[in-house]
Amino acid sequence: MYVRTDELLLNRYKITSKLGSGGFSEVYEAFDTRMERVVAIKQIHVDRRSAERVIREARTVALLNHPNIVTLHEFEEDGDDYYLIMELIEGVPLSKILARLAPLPVEEALVVAGQICRALTAAHEHGIVHRDIKPENVMVLNDGRLKVMDFGIATIKGASTTTSGDIIGTFSYMSPEQARGDIVDERSDIFSLGTLLYEMLTDAIPFSGESANETLNQVQKSDPPPPSAINALIDAPVDAVVMRALEKDPDERYESAFEFRVSLEGMLGDTALPEKTLALMMERYGRYAEGHTQYELAGWRGNLWLFFDEHGEPAARTAIAMLLAAPFFPILHSWFGIPRSLTLFGAATIFLMVLLLPGYGVGLTLVLLAAATATHSTGVFIVALALAVPYWATISRWRPALSVWPAAGAVFGFLRIPFVFPVAVGLLAGPVTAAFIAGLGCLVFELVNIFAADTTAPMLVQSYGLWSMLGGETDAINVVQLMSGPFIENPFLLLQPVLWAIVATTTSFIKRKGRWLSAVLSGFVVLVLGYQGAFANLDSNSMDTSALMQDLSFSLIILLLLPIIRPPKEYEHRSESADEQAPHRIQGGD
Repeated sequence: MYVRTDELLLNRYKITSKLGSGGFSEVYEAFDTRMERVVAIKQIHVDRRSAERVIREARTVALLNHPNIVTLHEFEEDGDDYYLIMELIEGVPLSKILARLAPLPVEEALVVAGQICRALTAAHEHGIVHRDIKPENVMVLNDGRLKVMDFGIATIKGASTTTSGDIIGTFSYMSPEQARGDIVDERSDIFSLGTLLYEMLTDAIPFSGESANETLNQVQKSDPPPPSAINALIDAPVDAVVMRALEKDPDERYESAFEFRVSLEGMLGDTALPEKTLALMMERYGRYAEGHTQYELAGWRGNLWLFFDEHGEPAARTAIAMLLAAPFFPILHSWFGIPRSLTLFGAATIFLMVLLLPGYGVGLTLVLLAAATATHSTGVFIVALALAVPYWATISRWRPALSVWPAAGAVFGFLRIPFVFPVAVGLLAGPVTAAFIAGLGCLVFELVNIFAADTTAPMLVQSYGLWSMLGGETDAINVVQLMSGPFIENPFLLLQPVLWAIVATTTSFIKRKGRWLSAVLSGFVVLVLGYQGAFANLDSNSMDTSALMQDLSFSLIILLLLPIIRPPKEYEHRSESADEQAPHRIQGGD
């Protein structure tokens, strides 16, 4: 029956608010007038055929007394409804945490799973199988404690899951035997926890079809890829633990939740402090939740950064795909004489590869561009391939977005605003990353102009027309010598990337204090002083200083517009803690 908020339930409980509802139940916050305490009440709707079983199971669950399990105080019935009177805990469901923070760092995911194992061990020792382990049924408190909830729909070990009126669980987290309606034991909960652990590590549910039947079919027949196939920072030992928990055959899984916990804690080491780890996770979640409010208060700026925050990965993939694929067609056709049909096919392939597998998509782009140079010069092809392969292996494969950023240095040069690049990078990245991007971006900018017939920035780098000079060259050593010639002839080309890196680092450090305007002005001052010092100490007779100052002035106007779109302060605070959120490696034991 429906419970009104202005009456005493069971002549004892004053309903104060509704906390949630499901297909067969509602949960309320209430005040126990007899014991003078606040409780949570779960109202369950079952038919008479299931009543005896529900009563038996509820009494069994009431025996559980464990710090990782929500305490069941009492069990009451009234007509066709049954009520579980439970302790009221104030925390955040794991489902909400994952919606904001997933994928979790490996240590946090293993700690969460380990604490759930402790709760399941206690339940299994009493012959109780939870049957509905999922993020919504795990509550994390602000002090780092973890509670498993909803034992009200648990079953006694060995009972069938197909009894009429039974709440059988959630399709995506069911074990194969539970999905078939077979008798289940504690190993069914282990499979469900394995599914949850997979989700925490990858931000992907391993069994999730477009319909209930498709999901159940996946649970019973499909084997998901190991977590490392989605999150490259996951090590093989973690893969092994997760995939063993997800074995279709219960006999191939861990025999008990205790054994599962031992494997998890073995990878964490003896120094792991579960409550401290989860308390830090809750602090981070709190900053995220507060940041969402800051976004809303910041108006259009907040909405803009909220979009990038919530859709950052797909937006980045799309931007990278467009950046790499869009110029691919004209470059290959006009520079290398590749047929239009092949260049169009190559551009489409790169676009799809970057969207689906960014790291490999960037690698494919580098290889195809290097291969295309072979039609012009075998020597250039060898040098390009020698540079592309290690760059992909060390950077692009792991951080595809970062590896593409330096190419923007050449783009800013084509737009005749190269000086905007190092300052803008400093505003958008941390100091070390900004230095890398700005320095390498400057080098890309210089090389493009050295190879081109006409320079886009004559005051900074002369055009040497190396591309036409290298036509038909087969000796890679000669190519390297010709490429290094401009840098030997003009040391300014070696100092300029260093200057841009310093500018980006300076801007980034000041920006971290929330002072975007000060960061822009400081970075620009360092840039101007750097060029003045370089011109004063190097042979720069060929440099057009008046044109340089004119371009610097124009760049300053553009840079002064950037603080207008600065993110809310909370976003900047969260960006500073990004390194804490990134998944990290944990070595497994033997």
